[in-house]
Amino acid sequence: MVMKIIFSLSSLLLLILIFSSCTTVYIPNEINAPAFNEPNQFKGGIAIGNSGTNLQLGFSFYKHFAAIGDISYLDRKSSEPRFQRTWSLGLGYFTRISQSDSMFYEVFGGYGNGRTNSAYEDQFLTNGPGYENADCNRFYVTQNISFQQEFIDFIISVRLSYFSFTRYESHEFINPVLPQAIGIEPAFKIRMGGEFLKIKFQLGYNLMNSIKGPDFNYDRSFGLIGLECSF
Repeated sequence: MVMKIIFSLSSLLLLILIFSSCTTVYIPNEINAPAFNEPNQFKGGIAIGNSGTNLQLGFSFYKHFAAIGDISYLDRKSSEPRFQRTWSLGLGYFTRISQSDSMFYEVFGGYGNGRTNSAYEDQFLTNGPGYENADCNRFYVTQNISFQQEFIDFIISVRLSYFSFTRYESHEFINPVLPQAIGIEPAFKIRMGGEFLKIKFQLGYNLMNSIKGPDFNYDRSFGLIGLECSF
C-alpha cells in the first residue's frame, strides 16, 4: 500500500515537472507545514521538486508558539532555462483541535523575498525567443490542519500571499508598471516513517490574481518529495 502511494505521488510529480509553463515569474516553493504538536520541537527537512531544492526549519517554544524559516533554489539550464531563489521567515501559533484525537491546527504569518528569471529559445511554433524576470516581496499567512498517527501524518495547508514586485521584465512589455498580486495555494502533504525521520510528499495548486500592472505567467501546480526530521 505504501509503495503504491509513493509510486502514484512520484508519477504525479513527474507530470508537474514536464508540463510547467515556458516563462514564469513565480514557481511555488514548498509550503512550510511543520505540524507541531508540543513545545520544544525541532522540525527540519529537505525536498526536491519543480521549485528546485527546498530547505525548511521550524521550532516550537513557550507552549503554543513557533518560528519557521525556509529557502529554495532552482537553476535549470536547458532550451528553457529557469532560475529562482526565495527565502522567508515566519512566526505562528499551534494548538490541538480535539483532546480525544491527534488533530492539530497551526497558523503562521511572515515575510519572504524572491528572484525569478526564465526564458526560452527560438523554437518551432514560437515567434522568436522570450524571457520573463522578476524580483518581489511577499507577505503570507499559512494555515495547516494535521491528522497525526504513529507512522503517517496527513496535513492540509492553505497559503495566502500578497506579492509586491520590485522588478518586472518581459519581452512582451516595455517599461511596464510593477505588478502587485494576491495568491492562494492549497496543498496536501503526507509524511511517512519513524519517530525521528520521515519521507514526505507535498502536492498543491497555485492561483494568482494581478491587482496592479500587467498579467504575468506563473506555475499553477507544484509537487515535492523529500525527507523530514523531528526531535
